[in-house]
Order: sequence, then structure tokens, then C-alpha cells
Amino acid sequence: MHINLRKYQKSKVLKQDGEFSIPLQDLEVYNGDDFKFVDDVRVKANVFISEDLMKLKFDISTKFKFNCSRCLIEFIEDFNLRCDDEILLSNLDEDIILDSEQNLDFRDYIKNCVIINIPQKKLCKDDCFGLCQKCGINLNNNKCSCEKEEFNNVFSKLKDTFVDFKEVE
Repeated sequence: MHINLRKYQKSKVLKQDGEFSIPLQDLEVYNGDDFKFVDDVRVKANVFISEDLMKLKFDISTKFKFNCSRCLIEFIEDFNLRCDDEILLSNLDEDIILDSEQNLDFRDYIKNCVIINIPQKKLCKDDCFGLCQKCGINLNNNKCSCEKEEFNNVFSKLKDTFVDFKEVE
């Protein structure tokens, strides 16, 4: 979606709604080790410009292929996001490109909006058990016969102190 600022300069107020997509081939450069785009980024946009202020509302959707942070299996997940922002026209963000024809291009802004909102910890399901720390078996699919080691908690001595004061049982 491009917005021509010449229209704005004539009317002093500009409101534009639209829908557009960023094709998958334009996104491949952003693929990381733990995620990959598997669909175009689809955007519903609402842009309002008045005086020196531009208000942006983008409803963004796409699909990613992630590796689960616990069990390492690949899974595909829908990704939906809303980006709301207010930007001064006199101080345009480097992600919003103003070309020689006075068109605003929001694609880089939207790509970065998506990238910074990818979750740090990606789980195939909320109750993923992960891998056994000894044998490496996926505990979501199988049970292992490994002995569970007691966790060595460096703060366990503090618990004894609280028990003495009847704070903890």
C-alpha cells in the first residue's frame, strides 16, 4: 500500500484504508534459525494523516514454521498482530520509505513490526513436556525409564531457616 503525500498536501487531512500482501519471496531474507515465514504477510491498513501527525493501524496476519523450544519438533502456527503507531511526518521512521514521487511505503515498517513481535519462547502446545534430559526422548510421545534426579537448589538451606520460624512447612 502506497500513500501519496501530494494528496495530503492539497487537502490537509487524509484517511486511507486498504488491504495488501507482502509476498513470501520478499520475506525469505528475514528467516531465522528458529522460525521461517511459510505464508505471505497479509495486512489490513488504516492510515490517517492530519497536520504533522500520521496515525497507523495495521492488522497483520501470516504463518510461521517454528521449532518448539522444549521438544524441538517443527510446527506451523498462525500469527496475528495489531500494530498501532503515531509518527510525526517531519520525523519519519527509517522503516517508512518516502520515494521521489512522494509515496509512503510501509512494507519495511510492517516486516519489522512482525519480527520484533515473534515470541522468544515458541511452544508446540502449552503443556509441552519437552525432552528427557538424560536419554533425549520426546516426553510428549513416550515415557522414559530414566531416574529423575533431585534438583539441586542452591536456596534449599533458606527453606530450613523458614521452617524454624514456622513460615513454611
